[in-house]
Order: sequence, then C-alpha cells, then structure tokens
Amino acid sequence: VHPTSTTTVAPMPSKPSVPAHKPSKTPVRDAADALVRAAQESCHQHGRLSRVLGHGLDDMELEGVAEVVEICDRILGAATTRYEETAKAGPGTAPEDVWHAANALWMASREYCRRNAQSDAIVTRLRKHGAEQLNSISVEYELEMSARMALKQALNAYLALRPDAA
Repeated sequence: VHPTSTTTVAPMPSKPSVPAHKPSKTPVRDAADALVRAAQESCHQHGRLSRVLGHGLDDMELEGVAEVVEICDRILGAATTRYEETAKAGPGTAPEDVWHAANALWMASREYCRRNAQSDAIVTRLRKHGAEQLNSISVEYELEMSARMALKQALNAYLALRPDAA
C-alpha cells in the first residue's frame, strides 16, 4: 500500500449473526429433535472423557474435555426444559409413537440431568472425603451412570423412529 493512499478495511465480525427465529410448524417434533442432538452430544463427550481418562493424558487436555462435557450437559438441560415447555401444548402433528418416544427421551434426559447435578453436588461437598464418604460418592456415580444408560436407550428408541433427527 502506498503511504499516501487510504484503504478501508472492514472489521471482522466477532460472532456470526443468528438468523431471526421463525415459528415452527412442528414445534414439538423440533424440540424433541433438538433434545436428541443435545443428548447425543452429551453422551459422545462423556465417552470422550472416559477415553481421555483411560489414556492417562495430561491435565490440560483432561480439563479441556471436562469443560466441554459441562457445556454439553448444560445444553442438554436447556433442551430438556425447552421440550418440556413446548410439549405442554400436546403432541401437535407428531405421530403417537414419536410422541411417546419423545416423552420417554424427555423423562430420561430429566433424570440424567438430576442425577448429574446430584453427583456434582456430592463431590463438591465432599471434596476432602475419607473412606466413609467414598461409598456415597460411588453410589451417586453408579446412579448417574444408570441414568446415562437409560438416556442412551431412549435416544436410540427415538432415532429408530426419526433417524433424520440426528
């Protein structure tokens, strides 16, 4: 660029713009599909965390993966709440089998989120635990794992009916 010429450079956008929200013709199905995707990602990231723990990698990577898991669990919680609010109006145009599968997924998601929050609360409360508190932590962890397995089963049942949701 020549020192006497002036060029204007447009600033880079900081975030992509979000398109305007359009009312859905199938709000219950859309909320259920969003719940499916949130559940899939949460399950995927928990699996990834297990693999990273199994490899015994450094703390920096572990902390990053754990942070992603927390974000995915928060998104799952938000999708669960959104489905609950949307489904209050009834099934809309959703076929009965999809409606039942979506409700089963919602219940499994809600239970998983509840168990996950309880596990986190117990671990935080018992940070400096002894052998006697280890049993409480172990029980909560097992209940959380059981809830995650139920979530995966409900997820697969929904996807068997609506494979496009993924």
